[in-house]
Amino acid sequence: MEATALSIGKSVLDGALGYAKSALAEEVALQLGVWRDQVFITNELEMMQAFLMTAHDERYDDDRVVKVWVKQVRDVAYDVEDTLQEFSVCIEKQSWWRIRRTLLERRRVAKQMKELRANVEDVSQRNMRYHLITGYGSKNATTDGKPVIAGTTMSGADEARWQRDRAKFDLIRMINKTDIDLRVISV
Repeated sequence: MEATALSIGKSVLDGALGYAKSALAEEVALQLGVWRDQVFITNELEMMQAFLMTAHDERYDDDRVVKVWVKQVRDVAYDVEDTLQEFSVCIEKQSWWRIRRTLLERRRVAKQMKELRANVEDVSQRNMRYHLITGYGSKNATTDGKPVIAGTTMSGADEARWQRDRAKFDLIRMINKTDIDLRVISV
């Protein structure tokens, strides 16, 4: 009887620990991904602002499709600016007294960043899907005659940050792995 109760208790505890470990890994991955998303949408915001200035200068008033797409880009740009401001405020308000509230705010902003990144990619895909803008602006951005797609190249700093985040994700995966031959032992 005692052994059965102990066995049941152990299996319940193992299940709860497994759930907590996966939830923690998911939260860490979300928080680490925020920085990559922040860099991506900051770079995209710069491109959107440049595009909107060019669209304003070139005056495509007679093309309704381009007009709608410019409006969508403008709306996403406003959302990006708002979210980046919230992110910077959230980062600045770190306090040990408000740790729980700060974590909840960071989680909310992290989810907003993920949604915003998806929106930015959707707007970009919409342009490619419908061939709205080809050779937009007075000077086309090309490399060896091939068009450059915004957001596909990384600077050295972005690459280093991505590699560091990748190493953290690999470490989290190794910690959570249940393989008996591979284990991480804290020293």
